[in-house]
Amino acid sequence: MTTVLPGRPPEDPLNFTGSSGLAVIAPREPEIAEPIAQTLSRPATIRSIHRPVVALADGTCLGYQATIRVGDWAARSAAPYFEAAAQAGLSGQLGALALQAAVQMRVALPVEKFLAVEMDADALTHSDVLDVLERAGEISDLVLSLISPHLAPQHPAIEVISELRGRGLLVAAGTGVAGLDDLTALEHLVPDLIRVPAELVRDVHQYAVRRRLIENVVDLAEELGAAVLAEDVESLDEASVLRGSGVRLGSGWLFGRARPGFANPSPEVCEWLRVWNTQPGLIPRQFDPTQPLGEIGGGRYIDLDSYRTAESAGVDENGPRLL
Repeated sequence: MTTVLPGRPPEDPLNFTGSSGLAVIAPREPEIAEPIAQTLSRPATIRSIHRPVVALADGTCLGYQATIRVGDWAARSAAPYFEAAAQAGLSGQLGALALQAAVQMRVALPVEKFLAVEMDADALTHSDVLDVLERAGEISDLVLSLISPHLAPQHPAIEVISELRGRGLLVAAGTGVAGLDDLTALEHLVPDLIRVPAELVRDVHQYAVRRRLIENVVDLAEELGAAVLAEDVESLDEASVLRGSGVRLGSGWLFGRARPGFANPSPEVCEWLRVWNTQPGLIPRQFDPTQPLGEIGGGRYIDLDSYRTAESAGVDENGPRLL
């Protein structure tokens, strides 16, 4: 029996032998071992998991983003499957099955929450995708999140989107790391939601240029009447700067990872967001709720300033610089 660890290729064994004498060998991420057509023939292997989208103002969960997984390994990205489908000219068929996997989960979607589902603009015009949307009935709780906003005014997806909006569908589009050049491509699409990608969100509290680009996105969104969603938020530092920059929505590991069903976002983080509105120097203290406050050596919140040296003390205009 061979013990395997993630992160290294299978032909590269680690120079280690455990107490049981087992060699420790790490595998590559599995290859797609079957033609994409076979994957399409087994729609049950395509499933939808979800991560919460919260309001940065107070931590309220407003909806969920669907993430597609193929096969049994929940951590594996489905991107290779979509790339293989594109190469085989089967993007529409796979897109329809992915959309169906997400749409059928709406029976468990909490009341008054939206579900955002990614879709390639070219696949959107495929008859299989349109059939899924037709059978979905009421779609006012769906947000169609276009993978790329670069649509020419004459692209057939524009007409399809217009018709779907007449049924209540909302549309989201992204901005790339190129910044303003990407923003101009949103002009004729006029999305309801604009996504800020991880490349701009990551460590935004440390990079003034990233923050300025995000502020430009917020300015454009206001002109278009759209909300802004920051994706892949991983720290309270990032969340505080994003909110100070005018971003209204956030998703990512900070609030909750993608998982089956519709799990609530982190209560600790949501509480911090609410408290920060009135007392920006405080964050929730981690404690055992079964113990009286007097026995844990403090109140419900930590004053961050009390943990800083004179040189690092202070709270900037957009909230605490968390340790």
